[in-house]
Amino acid sequence: MGNDLMILLDKVQDFGVMKKEDANFLIENKDHLMKVFDKVYMWRTESQKRSILSDSYHPTLHGKFHQAIAEQKVQLDQAFYLAKDFEMKKLEIEELLLDLDELTDTKRDDIIRKKKMLEINFKQYELKQMEIAMNYRMEEVKGWQELQNEILDLMKTDGMSEDEIWNKNIGEVEDNFFLFLTNLCGLPQSTDGGEVQNLYALARFGVRQAKQAGVYDKLITRCNKNQLWAIDQLKATFGNDI
Repeated sequence: MGNDLMILLDKVQDFGVMKKEDANFLIENKDHLMKVFDKVYMWRTESQKRSILSDSYHPTLHGKFHQAIAEQKVQLDQAFYLAKDFEMKKLEIEELLLDLDELTDTKRDDIIRKKKMLEINFKQYELKQMEIAMNYRMEEVKGWQELQNEILDLMKTDGMSEDEIWNKNIGEVEDNFFLFLTNLCGLPQSTDGGEVQNLYALARFGVRQAKQAGVYDKLITRCNKNQLWAIDQLKATFGNDI
């Protein structure tokens, strides 16, 4: 991002708002600060992305996949808006440069010239920030793609068709069943009456969905001990007809 940030760091010492010692600090440390602007990670690392897809939040491959494509869509969508804003910012700079050419040597125009140069310098800085943001946006897009590819291979190995993979409704019954039972396991730590009711309601809803879809007996065999505990809690509270 080099020269434009360097120019801004050099010019900031001319701004009256900053103490001279603070402006000097920025100038003395500008090489390091340039790395800070360039290297500070935006959005999510790979570990953070994987944590979003953990079994605690998305217990099934189908649920993980649809969360991953939703995350990727947001990043790609924002990348397109960023690309448009980047081009608009360049046009704004071109327009300001044309304005400079039209100025004369009057005192008023000298002030206008300084204002426009300040705008140009800061817009150039903004362009560099957009470039950095785009790099990280695309890292997100590519990172989510890698995770999707992993999940797609596993789903295809399990025999899921393309239609089943891409249809969110198909896998949602299974995902809700395991997710809501897992969430109900937090019941002993909950002291909020409204939260307790919500945990029960969602877990019961997940079980009823599974029964209506005719997959309850199949899913119950895949429950871990915590999810089976949650089933017992539902039965204790609502009877066997959950």
